[in-house]
Amino acid sequence: MRRAATLLLASLALGQEADGPAESRLDEANRKAASEVRRTFAREGKQLTTLMKGLRKEDLIVVGGLFDFVQEVLTAHRIEHTVITPAELEHVAIEDPWRKVFLLNCHLIDRRFPASEPARPRASEDEAQATLKRVLDEAGLKDDTSPGKAIRERFGEVRHFAGSDYTEKGLARLGAAIREGAWAMSTDWAVLVWEKALPGTIRWTGRTTFEETVEVRPALAGRRDPLLEGVFPEPKARWWIETESYLFAVEGRHRMLVDSQQLGARYGGNRNVVVLAEAGKGRVLHALAHACLVRGTEKDLSAMQRLLVNLLLAKSLENWKRRPPEGD
Repeated sequence: MRRAATLLLASLALGQEADGPAESRLDEANRKAASEVRRTFAREGKQLTTLMKGLRKEDLIVVGGLFDFVQEVLTAHRIEHTVITPAELEHVAIEDPWRKVFLLNCHLIDRRFPASEPARPRASEDEAQATLKRVLDEAGLKDDTSPGKAIRERFGEVRHFAGSDYTEKGLARLGAAIREGAWAMSTDWAVLVWEKALPGTIRWTGRTTFEETVEVRPALAGRRDPLLEGVFPEPKARWWIETESYLFAVEGRHRMLVDSQQLGARYGGNRNVVVLAEAGKGRVLHALAHACLVRGTEKDLSAMQRLLVNLLLAKSLENWKRRPPEGD
């Protein structure tokens, strides 16, 4: 497991006072980034809450994980959503799949992935505590240290993700929903989901990164893509990638939105940072990073948050255009 992700748990757990647009457990830098994104829309005379009318709470489904917290970004932007565990994909309602957006957090996926036995949606207390102990031990943090205490406090909120893994039935339902028009966004280790749910789209190359920040910029295919509107107010930004981030490759129909020459130079030519892949009627956005970036300036963190918001705005607009006539 990764020390940087563990330190993110610690920083989130400190519960610093929120000064952003809505109360959330984001660290200070990410809260400021959220505020800047909202100010950008306000300067353009736009209100995010109004623009998101095409997405209902039950349409925006966050699949929780231990290493990323996209739900905190949504909370900061006052975007209603539903949080489930990976195992609960088996049971979540997916009527009208074209309305749905699935946001998959980076997660510790079991080596037996995907599980074939019946899903246990929530981990037992013993399983949760065992996972917590492993997190602390591998990070070299003890319970009597401030970071260790902070992680334990935060873990109390997310422990139901520990021991919860994706199942064959859940992945089949996810893949079917996307082929029928659902959209999805995933970060880092969640790339493994697409190898099972949507073979022939996005896959892990088998290689991992070191912890570092790399310079990123719009890829050639992404320079005029609406999803990058406002993401790069300057020609480039710096994004943090962590120890053992999963380098990915793409097959089939796709547009590489963001790449990195530095990444390519260090990892055998693989420049892929953010891709938008098509599957049937749906789309999958995958990023070699987290929605909650640990390091970077406010500008750098705003880039990732604006990308997420743009994706949701595009889906909201699509849903609004396809809504049934009133009275039907």
